Amino acid sequence: MGYSNFRINGKFIKNPTSFDMEHYTLTQSTRVANGDMMMDFVANKLKFNFGYAAIQSSDLDDIIDELWTKLSTTKQCFHELKYIENGVEKTVTVYAGSIPKNLHRGHGSNWVWKDVKFSLIQK
Repeated sequence: MGYSNFRINGKFIKNPTSFDMEHYTLTQSTRVANGDMMMDFVANKLKFNFGYAAIQSSDLDDIIDELWTKLSTTKQCFHELKYIENGVEKTVTVYAGSIPKNLHRGHGSNWVWKDVKFSLIQK
């Protein structure tokens, strides 16, 4: 995989099993009286999609703590994502979408989750 060494708010997270990135353009659009679409460019944005076929609860807790748990005290909805792309370190400010997870195996404190996916969307 060409991407690696992901850090959220300076904290390394486990490298995902799958990762993809979307480039998209934000626009503001409306239809005018004759039916034509009018569109104004707002910004180009990135969306980072992380996937884990299976992940230990301790590794997932690190991610959830940074993106979700700390929100109630920090009130900071935006996070710093650092990653390496083609040997170059990049930084982007992001916010998190939902973090669905399915229990694969749960015994004591050694739970394993499967099919974990989440997205980080550029501010």
